[in-house]
Amino acid sequence: MKKTKIMTAAIALCMAAAMFAGCSTNETAGETAVATRIEGGQTQIAIENSEPDTSMENEYGFTYNGYKIYPGMPASEALAICGDDYDQREDASCAGQGVDVAYMYQGFTLGAYRDQGVELIEVIQIDDSIIDCGGFHVGDSLKDTKALLGTPTSEYEFGAAYKGTKTQLELLTDGVDTINEVIFRVVR
Repeated sequence: MKKTKIMTAAIALCMAAAMFAGCSTNETAGETAVATRIEGGQTQIAIENSEPDTSMENEYGFTYNGYKIYPGMPASEALAICGDDYDQREDASCAGQGVDVAYMYQGFTLGAYRDQGVELIEVIQIDDSIIDCGGFHVGDSLKDTKALLGTPTSEYEFGAAYKGTKTQLELLTDGVDTINEVIFRVVR
């Protein structure tokens, strides 16, 4: 518990430092605050210049607290964004390799795969109408959502799917026209 509070404080300090770091005039580079723990339990903040990661810019995911969460991102980053108010379940993977981990938040679940110490988000399930899924929500009509997103990659009796380069979006319906679950997953 103490370790979690220290990590939360370090992340909060990073976010605060990033807010005060100012804006870069170079459009391709930005400044990132990095917190490191030093002797005596103190936290040191360092500002580093970095290139923005645009590889997932046009992929499917949702925005939470102003940050995009998408399948394929490190679970540690997603958990830092979403906070520690979740229930966790771990099971051996169905393939018998590694561990499947579910982080269950109010309204959505992050499914991750852990193998050899690396944990990545593999699937995101959203079932709460409050969560913005990129301009549409659970409870919206499939017809309106297709008008927003364009022609789906595939359609079936209970929904539609859109396939990106690295991620996929699935809109599951009640069999008529109302979206009752949104799933983002890594493309395999």
